[in-house]
Amino acid sequence: MDIDSYLILWIIIAAGFAVLEIATMAFVALYFSLGAVAAAIVAALDGGLVWQLTAFIAAGVVLLALTRPVLKRRLESPDVPTNVDRMVGKGGIVTIGIDNDANTGQVRVGTEYWTARTPEDGPATVVPAGARVTIVSVEGVTARVLPRPETAAAPTA
Repeated sequence: MDIDSYLILWIIIAAGFAVLEIATMAFVALYFSLGAVAAAIVAALDGGLVWQLTAFIAAGVVLLALTRPVLKRRLESPDVPTNVDRMVGKGGIVTIGIDNDANTGQVRVGTEYWTARTPEDGPATVVPAGARVTIVSVEGVTARVLPRPETAAAPTA
């Protein structure tokens, strides 16, 4: 192949890796795209295929090793608590009696109604309607609640 053919080939490879990076956003294909650009530069300077491959691999691997961890840390968003996370610790009132075995239960927290269950690892407890509870966790759309001591129901066998 002549110089122009290698140059075009490396540009196509660089574009392919760039498209792959856009599709995956994994910060890996980007480096091989840059490596292909380096190989295209070597091809334009009339470097042989061995030098082109060396530039491709060296630039891709060196850039990957030196900059990916830094970029990944800077571009990843920190865990931000959501509204659901803020539910933990809030109190509510049972509107439909909570019974894990019967798969029933609902609580009202402010103006919102949530499906409610007692924690799986806790004692099997039936919580009657009207009891006051505290949300200890949220799993999907189900609030895990514990009765407040003043309205605690008796454990069931």
